[in-house]
Amino acid sequence: MGTVVFVTLPEGAISVGVTAPLFRDVHAVQTALKNALDSVDTRGRDWTIVLPDACTRVHILDFDTLPAKPQEILPLVRFRLRRMLPFDADAAGVSYQLLNAPDPTRKDAPVQVIAAAISAEIREEVESMVRGMQREPGVLLPATLAALAALPDTGAHLLVHTEQDSMTTAITNNGELLLYRTTDRANTDPGDMAQAVLVAAAYYEDALHVPLQEVWVAGLESTDILRQHLAADGAWQIPLRSLVNSQSFSVSAVPAQADPARFTSVVGALRG
Repeated sequence: MGTVVFVTLPEGAISVGVTAPLFRDVHAVQTALKNALDSVDTRGRDWTIVLPDACTRVHILDFDTLPAKPQEILPLVRFRLRRMLPFDADAAGVSYQLLNAPDPTRKDAPVQVIAAAISAEIREEVESMVRGMQREPGVLLPATLAALAALPDTGAHLLVHTEQDSMTTAITNNGELLLYRTTDRANTDPGDMAQAVLVAAAYYEDALHVPLQEVWVAGLESTDILRQHLAADGAWQIPLRSLVNSQSFSVSAVPAQADPARFTSVVGALRG
């Protein structure tokens, strides 16, 4: 990784959630963003923006079949999301990716799609903010989807990614996404957090028929804190491992006041 800039925001400057406004203190956010961009970039225009998971919704959808024409798939995905999103699916920013290629030898082979959505209002807020800095928003990514690219390319992995307002558990197998589940942390105590990890661990072993060897950890909660939550009942024995640490960066790349694990989504976005 090259240059990293860490700029803190005043408390309350951002209100994370699926409803607008996201930016409570627009001036503070604009100033912080300008200071950060001016420190690392003078000519770049297209930017990848990593958003908190709580601002987005990500779902794995099962379809019996999908249209042959790609332009016909997105309307179908939007239709399926109408009952799943807490905002207008027709106006929302929605992107999708096939998780498994259709089998041409089987007309009845099911197809899985991962769909990510953000409300039109929050999308407009973010894109307008970036354009106000004379840059162009290229891609908007949920934090955990970005972080997944930092996982090893091969093998099966369970990732626990924590943010201030949410915790997401995700499972991949040789790069294929098997599970993606976000839990609201607003009213979640450590026991509920531990339960979410235990449920993901059980799903891992049931789906893959192999014992879970380790859990990758990213975001705000350190491995030590998460281990305390999981070991509260004395039953947790599986090692926890930081997905991104100080060795992932060049010397002095990360400011001393910032835990390297907070940059996991940035590392993943750059690798992806």
